[in-house]
Amino acid sequence: MNRDRKDPVTMAFGVLLVALLPTFLLLASRYQSLDERVRQLEPKPLVPVPSPEELLAQVRQVVADSTLQLHSGWTAAPEPTSGLVAAYQVMRGDQVAYRLVVFRYDIACGVCRDVLAAALYDAEGDALVQVLLLDYWEVRGKRVDTVRFLRQFAGRSVAEELVLEANVDGISGATFSAGGLVEQLNTAAAWVREQPLEKEEQL
Repeated sequence: MNRDRKDPVTMAFGVLLVALLPTFLLLASRYQSLDERVRQLEPKPLVPVPSPEELLAQVRQVVADSTLQLHSGWTAAPEPTSGLVAAYQVMRGDQVAYRLVVFRYDIACGVCRDVLAAALYDAEGDALVQVLLLDYWEVRGKRVDTVRFLRQFAGRSVAEELVLEANVDGISGATFSAGGLVEQLNTAAAWVREQPLEKEEQL
């Protein structure tokens, strides 16, 4: 028996294995990248809305009034990824001093944080007192300085439609975030106009 002679079946199997191995490796790598893509398409977890106590602390700091209390008025169910989340009445004693509307904006951007903010209005719902960011802005891992951008909203009329780069200055490096915030501020203002308080509830 000639031991130098190789079994044809073994040789064929070896050739087949060598030929198919790159294909298997290619398919495996594609399966992994597909799996990663599916994971990227899964909805991002929502940053939780601060508790009423945390919201109240921010409002008290903005208006420098430690006597204010927060009363829940309305909550969206289920909570949207973009849109109004909740509305509160900010009370001074038994009178409404301000109105607070919390909103979100989902940014279709893999390197940006979504917008979570609140609009503080006067009791009559006529003017925007201040915009409160409830989560910091981040683009490509770097925090965005929003102080100057947010300052321009103080005192704006609820009747005024806000338009980025028209009557609202943008913010460099955070165009999606700025645009989303402006869009939701318009939605919040419309909600406030449609939900007037009774005269006896106002200051």
